[in-house]
Amino acid sequence: MDLRPTPEQVSLRQEIQAWLAANLEPRAEGRDWQRRLAAGGWGAPAWPAEHGGRGFGPTEMAIFGEELGRSGAPRAMAQIGIGWAGPAIIAHGTDEQRRRFLPSILSGEQIWCQLFSEPNAGSDLAGLSTRAELRGDRWIVDGQKIWTSYAREADYGILLARTDPASRRQSGITFFAFPMRQPGVDIRPIRQMDGRATFNEVFLTGAEIPDGHVIGQVGDGWRVAITTLTNERTSLSTGAGTLWGSGPSLEDLLSLARGVHPDRLQRQRLAALKIEAEAIRLTTWRMLSTNPLAASMSKLAADQWGQRVNELAIELLGMGGLVENPWTEAFLFSPALTIGGGTTEVQKNILAQRALGLPRDR
Repeated sequence: MDLRPTPEQVSLRQEIQAWLAANLEPRAEGRDWQRRLAAGGWGAPAWPAEHGGRGFGPTEMAIFGEELGRSGAPRAMAQIGIGWAGPAIIAHGTDEQRRRFLPSILSGEQIWCQLFSEPNAGSDLAGLSTRAELRGDRWIVDGQKIWTSYAREADYGILLARTDPASRRQSGITFFAFPMRQPGVDIRPIRQMDGRATFNEVFLTGAEIPDGHVIGQVGDGWRVAITTLTNERTSLSTGAGTLWGSGPSLEDLLSLARGVHPDRLQRQRLAALKIEAEAIRLTTWRMLSTNPLAASMSKLAADQWGQRVNELAIELLGMGGLVENPWTEAFLFSPALTIGGGTTEVQKNILAQRALGLPRDR
């Protein structure tokens, strides 16, 4: 396969670079950054043009992700709305839902979070127990969600809840657009070992959802969720940094190494990380246009690679690794790479069953 960029891909990369050079400011972040992206036509490039996007496919989105990473652009607070909620609403929502939700997602006016994982249903998401019961024209929700990014900032969440009490596993689950700012929603930050609290627990007690906020059909939420999970893995496996596209990069590690004089074995590890990074990039590019499992493959490889980059950085820093700096923060966060967005074991199962055709162990 010829992986050399086409003239159209070169032109697109140059267009993105030019726009970022003219519009990226050091303090750009949050809703303001999403608003600026949307105004420039870059708010949701993968969305269809009729919804404010550019209709980009996987290859174009990979170019876009690479250039955002290279420029140091912030990870958009609107990422869950743009990358996960929006595509689910476009694919499975009604026309009224698209008119209601998509413009405010695109502009950054409304921030979204994801209410999927539970204390007893993380990687095994089909085991969720949060319940939603229809009473009149409202669904009443009770349950607990965990590992929710942006819960404190979010206006809406994409929620999976069991609406058929007698159902098991994937059946009887419904996908909702859940209003976050209401009584019955208790958000508790989770303090991480890197000192931050980027995740939250969310307790739902008698919280309400209008019946018109069901995305897709009642009881068919698992099919809608697959759209979200596929986009999540794609989002987490793009960019230049070692932490899902953000954080320190391999180039940062090479710069660090030049200043501390690594030994022979450490130089070999640096070379291996450089080679592996290129192998991951080229394999991902090869799969992008032909294989829907590219995201799982890329995430599986890139997450473990990112952990090794951060481990070597701490080793090179020596006692300096005990002092707070970007590398120590990245190293403390890096164990989450092989857990969040689908564990290493989940990605291996997906590839084994769907790519290799291996039988499922029953």
